[in-house]
Amino acid sequence: MAVVPIRWKVSSVLKAHGVTPYRFWKDAELSSKVAYAIANDEHEVVDTGVLEKVIPYLRKLTGNDALQIGDVVEYVN
Repeated sequence: MAVVPIRWKVSSVLKAHGVTPYRFWKDAELSSKVAYAIANDEHEVVDTGVLEKVIPYLRKLTGNDALQIGDVVEYVN
């Protein structure tokens, strides 16, 4: 399986809503390593299980039910 290079775009959303990486980790129910990496836009692998937690969490946090995958990750060429 090929790895697609991506970059998370979550840190600015968390900061705008006053959410620390620690709170994100606890509230989104991710492993600490994954949560901190995503919160710092460092994680480069997209796992569907992670997306299934991150997107609903961010929808609830922002009140934006239309938030989609393209709002939280971007392809890096």
